[in-house]
Amino acid sequence: MKPIYPILGRQKCLPFYLTGIGIAEPEYHVIRETGLISHQLLYKKNGRGGLIVDGVSYPQEEGSLFYLAPGTAHEYYPISENEWTTCWLVFRGDYLTELMKTIGFDRFAYGREIINEEIEKIFYQMLSAVNDPLDGDERCSLLVYEYIIAVRRTLLSKDKNRKQGQGSILKKALVYMNENYSSDITLDELAKLGGVAKQHFCRVFKEKMQMRPMEYLARKRVSAARSLLISTSLSISEIGNLVGYHNLTYFGIVFKKYEGISPCDCRRHRGTEQMW
Repeated sequence: MKPIYPILGRQKCLPFYLTGIGIAEPEYHVIRETGLISHQLLYKKNGRGGLIVDGVSYPQEEGSLFYLAPGTAHEYYPISENEWTTCWLVFRGDYLTELMKTIGFDRFAYGREIINEEIEKIFYQMLSAVNDPLDGDERCSLLVYEYIIAVRRTLLSKDKNRKQGQGSILKKALVYMNENYSSDITLDELAKLGGVAKQHFCRVFKEKMQMRPMEYLARKRVSAARSLLISTSLSISEIGNLVGYHNLTYFGIVFKKYEGISPCDCRRHRGTEQMW
């Protein structure tokens, strides 16, 4: 199918307007060092290929999709040239870059297994509407917006499922750390509780909790120590032992790292604004 590029005129007053649409069969090797002047959404109808953005390679296969903001350098290419088909559209609009960013499309978005019946239906509706010289502009404007929202909804759903999977990996480990923080806990133990390899556990933990597992454990111990310093008359050495630090000097170093003051100062200023 030949690409279609509407004559741009009255539609420029619309918040979204289509600047091109088509099905490339087969798709070619494309290199754009300065990107496009339009926003771009492209999905793979069949075949396999690759996409490179910011030096990172993303696999392109049936059902995968990517979004590129104007001016984003990129390259994509087929692995099997005679079997790679893409469905693409480009669009513009005043203030569209900020709007796209607000709804979750910054410079680049990518997802696998994104394309569903709703997204394909809207794409082919646009292919039909773009050939209407009288009312096609307004119809395409509405369909571009519907298409973006349909893609966004699917991307968010995939991300939610991914994060739920992350939660199942971390839940037992977090409960274990919160209940047994005074014990010697290893990464191997935590990864085993999550049912994954140690490297994968650490990666998921950092992404979800915004800190490493051992940092979380240290913060939990310090939090428990702070509570004991304020509410009991136990010695600092005893409190260090109770929360898992058997070396008083090291306990003091870790406590000050996360609280900003020493255990002694924490006790001295208990209940005052200075320690918070």
